[in-house]
Amino acid sequence: MERMRKNLALAMVAVLALTLALAAVGCGKKKTDETTTTTTTTTTTDSTSMTTDTTAMPADTAVHK
Repeated sequence: MERMRKNLALAMVAVLALTLALAAVGCGKKKTDETTTTTTTTTTTDSTSMTTDTTAMPADTAVHK
C-alpha cells in the first residue's frame, strides 16, 4: 500500500510539471504572435478641402502570417 501511495504522488507531480510546461510553451507562442493593426479611413466629398497628414504615423511594414 505504501508503494502505491508513493507512485501516485510521483505521478501527480509529473502530470503537474507537464501541465505547467505545456502551458508555458503555449502562452509563450501566443504572446509573440499577437499583433494588433489599426487602420483608419476618411471619406470626403471634396478632395481639395481636406488633406491627409502621413508624417504623423510611420508605415506598417509588419508581415502577417
